Amino acid sequence: MNILYEKLMKTINYFSVFFSAIVVAGIIMFLPSCSSTSGVSMEVLVPAHITLPQTINKVAVVNRSLPAKGEGFVNFLEGFISGESIRGDRDGSNNCIKGLVDKLNNSPRIGAVLVNYPQLKGTGTREWPIPLDWTKVDSICTMYKSDALVVLETFDSDILFKSGKNLIKQTINNKDTLITEFFSDLKINVNAGWRVYDKVNRKILDEDNFIDEKDWQTKGATANESLGKLPDKRDAVNRAGIFAGDQFGMRISPTWANVYRSYYVRVKKENGFKNAKKFVKQKNWEQAVIIWTNLSKSADTKIAGRAYYNLALAAEMEGDLDKALNFAKKSNDTYNSSSSRSYINVINTRIMDQDKLKEQMGK
Repeated sequence: MNILYEKLMKTINYFSVFFSAIVVAGIIMFLPSCSSTSGVSMEVLVPAHITLPQTINKVAVVNRSLPAKGEGFVNFLEGFISGESIRGDRDGSNNCIKGLVDKLNNSPRIGAVLVNYPQLKGTGTREWPIPLDWTKVDSICTMYKSDALVVLETFDSDILFKSGKNLIKQTINNKDTLITEFFSDLKINVNAGWRVYDKVNRKILDEDNFIDEKDWQTKGATANESLGKLPDKRDAVNRAGIFAGDQFGMRISPTWANVYRSYYVRVKKENGFKNAKKFVKQKNWEQAVIIWTNLSKSADTKIAGRAYYNLALAAEMEGDLDKALNFAKKSNDTYNSSSSRSYINVINTRIMDQDKLKEQMGK
């Protein structure tokens, strides 16, 4: 009951921990005028947050967070008192390891296999069980032909719900009118504890708790309409579990991520940028580069600077980061702006990432 008391009295406003800050830096580009820019997306390979040994090419993933027989009463009672789904954490934890397996199998570095090994039982709480003995690790890895074992040692979720109403101003028949708008906010905080067991070197490579949050916010003309747009609690926990597994996959393996880049399509009355945009839409970067190269020779520093900026983007799309950095610096030197400085930082980050990726990918 002490465990139950601690869990019921704990503070549940956890801060989200995100493992992909580098990707976010590449997504947000501060450009001075939205009407003068357009955007394209690209896939970039993002390095993992930790580097696993090159001997690890395939991992077995197992759920050990469920309580052993006779130890599930605390979980049942907590769910009953809090109003949470009593079996929510069981389903959420299973979805968590599935999310990890899917993430790893879509990465270019590490393959994964989902292990159904019901004999492995944990505490059913946030309290960590003792590490597995290496005989058990060897046995599971041999059975599933894997080089390491990734274990979800703990899993717990908290459901935070808030609803209410606000008065908002709307223009109806050319008159400003105050109307009531209802809102609902559902947050799922997932606390997942992972261990990575290296079978070859008999070493625990990673052991830590990670907190992830999924949030759903809805609005409606009535309270029921707003509530009806939210997922049910069981579904929400399942989605949050998948998300938590996905995030841990980014920690231990390089992964592909979609990022957004902005580029200039209109500068003053120069039609060349508009013409180049047509080629970009056709993915004909070669013709767009020809136009931007000519524009980079303009005596107008604003035109030339933004043409260099676009040439930097074209080079990044081609995978030539050194060339992209050179053009971004020329853009900044020619027409000093916050956008070119931001892009220089993004390219520098990607260049530094290449060293990590070479080490992690073994190339």
